[in-house]
Amino acid sequence: MTRRSHALFRRSGRLVAALALGGSLLAAAVPAAQAAAEPGEPNDVAVKLPTASYSRMLVDQARGRVYVTTGSGVNAATAELLVYDFDGNLLKTVNIGSSMFVASAMMLSADGSILYLTAASDVLIFNADTLALTGNGWVRHDFFQGECPGDIGTAGGKLWFTRMTSQAYPKDCTTEPQALNSGRFDGGGGFVRGVFTYVDAKFATSPGIPDRLVETFASNGTPKLYVGLYDATTTGPQQLALRSYTAATDPSALPRDVAISPDGAVTAVAAGTAGTKVLSTTDLSDASPGYGPLPAGTSSTAVAFSPDGSLVARGGAVDGAAADLLVQSADPAQGDTPRQYAFTDGADGGDRIADRGLAFSADGSRLFAMTTDAAGDAFWLHVITNPDARWHSAFDGPLTVQPDHPYAGGSVRIAGKLRLNGPAPSDPVRVTAVRHDADGDHTVPSVTVGADGTFTVADTPSTTGTAVYTVSFAGDAAHDPAPDATVSVDVAKAPTQLALDPPGTVTADGVDLHGTLSSSGATLPAGTVVNVQRLTSKGAIDLPDTAVAADGSFTVHDVPPAAAGNVLYTVVYAGDALHEGSADWVTLKITS
Repeated sequence: MTRRSHALFRRSGRLVAALALGGSLLAAAVPAAQAAAEPGEPNDVAVKLPTASYSRMLVDQARGRVYVTTGSGVNAATAELLVYDFDGNLLKTVNIGSSMFVASAMMLSADGSILYLTAASDVLIFNADTLALTGNGWVRHDFFQGECPGDIGTAGGKLWFTRMTSQAYPKDCTTEPQALNSGRFDGGGGFVRGVFTYVDAKFATSPGIPDRLVETFASNGTPKLYVGLYDATTTGPQQLALRSYTAATDPSALPRDVAISPDGAVTAVAAGTAGTKVLSTTDLSDASPGYGPLPAGTSSTAVAFSPDGSLVARGGAVDGAAADLLVQSADPAQGDTPRQYAFTDGADGGDRIADRGLAFSADGSRLFAMTTDAAGDAFWLHVITNPDARWHSAFDGPLTVQPDHPYAGGSVRIAGKLRLNGPAPSDPVRVTAVRHDADGDHTVPSVTVGADGTFTVADTPSTTGTAVYTVSFAGDAAHDPAPDATVSVDVAKAPTQLALDPPGTVTADGVDLHGTLSSSGATLPAGTVVNVQRLTSKGAIDLPDTAVAADGSFTVHDVPPAAAGNVLYTVVYAGDALHEGSADWVTLKITS
């Protein structure tokens, strides 16, 4: 695919239909359509979900699976667990009826044998190998308390999950208060409800801080963002630090996602229009220098760290060709340029990252991204391999030079074609060039690459001899730098043109010959002179050299001998290091 495909991360070919498979064994389905990629390049497989809703995603590295729940909020039409492999094939659909209503957050036990799944009235427990239901934990009679999707995680030796605190049927989950609850992993002994109730609360845990958790939430009324750090070893969560964004200048925001780096050092909060907040888990101060802003107009919807700690992915929702997904080093001190992905097709692949729609494989070699359309009623699972890699670029074919015989001070045009694999960048692509000649290295003005990948670099060499042009593409957020392309150019002396005007009348005072000396290349230097010779039947006489003015004009004054007959005046420019010579002549008839 060339850079000018104008299909920013669209993938052709069929999407895999999700198949609901019965039985306890996992069965392979039709393989997902894949786009060709060169070795080491990123590649995307897009699979459309067989439902119109999405809630959460969980990666099971040991089994090579991705779990997707589809119970998404109030009046969710479906409540299923979809099981995909790492290539985007649907392996199984789990639907056990009303018990899975509003199926949302998931978690694997420490040994990976148990899959916990939160539903409206239960925390369901599945055998992770067979996906057979083995028990219901914390069954409640106040059914409405689970109808807004919550979170689940482990910290402080306990299982933690969020639930609504209101008994009323929820109309808008973004305004419902939630409590952070804890209990035993086997579901016995009930649970302990947290004393804090927050709006649209979301929390995250990390093996790097096993006795802590971070929760983000919004205030009532006009939403303002809060982030809290809590001790998870106590009976109820004990607040250790609180970061509030409540000043008049702080943007209103509802938290959309939260994640903690595997080493526990950094927390990232996807805060909608307020962007991505990157905080130290020590005291919730800003982590410096952070990860940089999302593209203008982007609402931050998702954030995820790779389990090996190397990468962070940030997702957003933005119209047009701006990037919806950024992948970069998880170390906020690195400050590297994010790898950007733009999704633009809302009808066939989604055009934005869904809330809580990012998850990595253990080694970071795959990024699973859930995209949706503007209406939020269709979803696609993208399996992106080599997510932090960039597509390759190269100069196709040799560079060409015009004109065929360049000269010092004249225009030289170096033309070529740049091939960019993958999607077309949203920003203009530019190539740079350097000329190396006897006087050293000279930077040539950069140029924008055309829609078909072609470009023409223009330069004016200032000296003669061999000039070597090196053309470069430094890469961008989506592409690796291209290997440099070079071409050698033999630069000749600039041609000159010497022209004498028709002579005027010869008088007793002599004759004035007017002329001009010009060059289409390098400017003639100050002090340039022309040599003048008079030739008669008596022989040749060298006349004094004549200076050339700044505008190239000159005047030769001579008093030829009387009755000399025909007199030939020859005016010669001998040339210099940058200019070829030139000459002109005129014949006068001298009579007494």
